[in-house]
Amino acid sequence: MTQINFHSDDFDPDDFPIVVAIDFGSTFSPKQNIQYAKTPTLNLYKKVNGKHTMMEWGWKSKLEMEAPSASEKIQLAQYKPYLDENLELTPWKNIVSVPDAISDYLHALHEYAAEKILLEFGPSYSRKSFRYCLTVPAMWSDKAKDVMRKAAVKANLITETDHPERLMLVSEPEAAALYCERACKQYELEHGDRFLICDAGGGTIDLIVYDIDSSTQGRRLSEVTKGHGASCGSMFIDMNFCTLLIEKFSSQGVKLPEDIILKLIETFAYQLKPHFDGAEDQYLSLPRSNCFDHLEDPGTIGIDGGYMCLKATELKEIVFEPVVRKVLDLIREQLSGARNCSAIFMVGGFGASNYLLHRVKQEHSRTVKIISAPYRPELAVVCGAVYVGLSPKTVAARVSRRCYGVSCYMKFEDGVDPIALKRNKIEGIVCVDRFDVFVTKGQKIQVNECVTRNHHVVKQNSYDTGACAIRIHTINGQPPRYTTGLPELAEILIPGPFKSSDPPSYEVSIKLKMYFGLNEIKAEALIEGKRYSTILRFEDGDSYTRPQQQFL
Repeated sequence: MTQINFHSDDFDPDDFPIVVAIDFGSTFSPKQNIQYAKTPTLNLYKKVNGKHTMMEWGWKSKLEMEAPSASEKIQLAQYKPYLDENLELTPWKNIVSVPDAISDYLHALHEYAAEKILLEFGPSYSRKSFRYCLTVPAMWSDKAKDVMRKAAVKANLITETDHPERLMLVSEPEAAALYCERACKQYELEHGDRFLICDAGGGTIDLIVYDIDSSTQGRRLSEVTKGHGASCGSMFIDMNFCTLLIEKFSSQGVKLPEDIILKLIETFAYQLKPHFDGAEDQYLSLPRSNCFDHLEDPGTIGIDGGYMCLKATELKEIVFEPVVRKVLDLIREQLSGARNCSAIFMVGGFGASNYLLHRVKQEHSRTVKIISAPYRPELAVVCGAVYVGLSPKTVAARVSRRCYGVSCYMKFEDGVDPIALKRNKIEGIVCVDRFDVFVTKGQKIQVNECVTRNHHVVKQNSYDTGACAIRIHTINGQPPRYTTGLPELAEILIPGPFKSSDPPSYEVSIKLKMYFGLNEIKAEALIEGKRYSTILRFEDGDSYTRPQQQFL
């Protein structure tokens, strides 16, 4: 059983004057070297003393795989999408688990970044000065977010004993919204206006609509829709392009070596994909290889003089449109739930695509007056995450993505409640496993809003001095009447609420509180001057965390 400590003492962000934002992506994560602002999310492993150890990461991993000794190493890529529980992928069967691959990469990225930051700031600061903002897709489940937090702890960004708020999990579209909010003056967006953020990355597309609320206290943002997304980022365009290549060369009786295919996809991804506008043919530079000498008729697939001509029509229909149409559907769904949207901001690496921006304008320019990709859209999330760390209250309200509640017992209702849940208690006949709703899916909640319920426990007999537990549940849908069969999200254990001297029927009041509106949800129980609290967490796999509480 994993034990998790929650510190209920107040967190002071002034103790951590440096905010470090990490945008961990499916295909790229800012930054290592080279002129491009991001480095590939790649891990390179080699077996050392019987154990696979990560030797390089990012661009260096890519370069090492081109070296003669590459056959002794294994490179892992595109493992972040495996945390999306809604995405159907082939089972992960690699040398390390997905959480360990994430942890290894975060550790290497953090070591690199920390060295650069401290070199810039000088000896007045140390790593103890850092507070972290780690971005996650808004569509991820609580379980996926918890995997990221555990990976960050294992990567030594923070320790198990640190206050959890030293590491903030920041919604990617929310970070992008704060980045774009700073550009609102440029776009003349004012109080009452709404804008949609479409964070189009390599693996996922996240969308959400915000209201602008300007007052004497400054500008605040509130979620209008609960936001949603899907795994249909630009990596799927690369996959479509790979299919097109294989079909073209197969028609010539040639099966390209895997390393040549990868080089062609890489050239397409870096040089052609971002600038494709849907109108002009593209010319793909071919690497030197004798495999092209065996083509029956190179001209029929557009090869001439070391280049392959890719017709704009085939790129649109086969490579781009199957993915772009999914993005357009997601945007349309968000706009239908938030009328009178004034702007659409395209951010993320895929958000910088000329073709995607063109298609969004083509679909929505009649109803949305501003459709734009802000300056450096690929950096919108990581820059916005810093703004979240500096001003976490800029977003004033969010929409709950799930329903949350606790298991309790209530008065038994004949003809309604099943006999199997009927119990005779000293206080009367009750129905166990009833679901007491704290927040419903789609409900608008203020940031760090506290929802309180009053419960009680009654001593049943002279020997009833053991611990009692409050079981917390979540469901992606409408609240059920019963918790029977529901997975348990967390448990607050209250040791011995009754003393041996308390008589039977002695009643103890419990005040239950759950804090919503943040990317991680806190819960606490107050009983006779003591507070027992936790952050809702998951175990790895299909079991769930029963956290260790902090007793006050």
